[in-house]
Amino acid sequence: MKIWQRLSNLWRRQEEDDMPCSIVLLLREPHFFSKKELEAAGERGWGKPFNGEADPMYFVVQSGAVTMVKAGSSLVHVLHAKQPYLDHIESVARQLPQEEQKRAWREHRAWAALDLMNKDQPKSEAYSILARFALQLGDSNCAAVYLPKDSVLMPNDGAAEEGLRLLLRKEPMR
Repeated sequence: MKIWQRLSNLWRRQEEDDMPCSIVLLLREPHFFSKKELEAAGERGWGKPFNGEADPMYFVVQSGAVTMVKAGSSLVHVLHAKQPYLDHIESVARQLPQEEQKRAWREHRAWAALDLMNKDQPKSEAYSILARFALQLGDSNCAAVYLPKDSVLMPNDGAAEEGLRLLLRKEPMR
């Protein structure tokens, strides 16, 4: 039995390591971020145009439902969904420890994920890159910010912005 548990734990750890770093914006209403919105977010986050002309390493490609953002050597996949992040909203909400988290989870009806495709990045660097975009995209439609790899949920009541700024600066979250 112990050997099976060890193998199971090893497999689970490897699966978590294979999971990309991701920041999920839990949205109150569905919203598909346009190419212009993502270019503007990139420009605000990096302080340079994201049109591929000034610097060919900074641009946004959007074709149908597929959206990719190139920021220097980093590649971010943007995924949109017009449904709650996980099924069974109420059962997930009951498991959350804080009332603010429960309320935010119950309020969301859609989501947008920013997934860093560069798996070779250290986690702190990966989250810093993603936070540059997330800080620019979060608004009153964003109920919360979720980090699936670390099971962290930050309601958009000031906690999300503070948490994203800590990630941007590569500081540990409190």
